[in-house]
Amino acid sequence: MAHVVRLPPPAAAVPWYRQFWPWFIIALPGISVIFSVATLVIAVRHADSLVRDDYYAAGMAVNRDLDLERVAAQRQLVASLGFDAARAELTLRLAGLGVEPQAELVLQLSHPTNAARDQTLRLRSAADGVFRAAPSVPLRGPWDAVLSPAGGGWRLSGRIDFDAPQPPRLGASG
Repeated sequence: MAHVVRLPPPAAAVPWYRQFWPWFIIALPGISVIFSVATLVIAVRHADSLVRDDYYAAGMAVNRDLDLERVAAQRQLVASLGFDAARAELTLRLAGLGVEPQAELVLQLSHPTNAARDQTLRLRSAADGVFRAAPSVPLRGPWDAVLSPAGGGWRLSGRIDFDAPQPPRLGASG
């Protein structure tokens, strides 16, 4: 007598959408699309402000700015800045040849990473010869600064750090 092998009955076929692997394979590109859209939303909402819109005009003005800085160097102008957090006041002492104590100075402060914090301050001289202004935001950390008289004539520029141990300075030694 021959030995008969009985096979179990075939299992019912499971539809593809109830299996693990098709969903796993679909999920990989799906997650990639979701994160790409999230990255795009972040990039659009928080666009970098590091590049100037008027870069061409700023590049053309470089020689004029260098001439103004040469005038400041010839006059040996040096500005020492301070920030009194208690009074929320910026103070500036200007030393050099031909400094006019009654003059009005313009200080442009540009934040290195956040253009929304940029500000232009008009400093007025007090009786003690110290120029003062109230900035619109607290001055912490590094800033790019440009100082000039309201009518023009010279210019001091440089990077200053209000958190540095020594007071920030602009000029030949700043």
